[in-house]
Amino acid sequence: MTIECIGPPFTYRWPDGEIRLVPGYPVELPEGRAARLLEKAPGRVRVVEAANRINGYLIGRIVSWESPLFGLLRATVQEDLLHGVRVFHPLTEVECVIPMTWLRL
Repeated sequence: MTIECIGPPFTYRWPDGEIRLVPGYPVELPEGRAARLLEKAPGRVRVVEAANRINGYLIGRIVSWESPLFGLLRATVQEDLLHGVRVFHPLTEVECVIPMTWLRL
């Protein structure tokens, strides 16, 4: 689940780790950890739902995009980011980020 700080930055600590929460910089947390943080810090954090999401999370889905250099391409999403998706480029086999604006639906 993607969480974002509202108000002043703070550090959230738990037995196995910690994370710094700063407004404007969403962070990804496991569902249980995010739910606990929302419960412990009401009004200080919120769930981020990006306006450019297509049917929720894209991890594991095959997406198509129009590349200015290679034309129409397809790949499986490895990571769903706020501004794009991380994939292994089907021609170069290099990990890259494809902007959401390039995705074809």
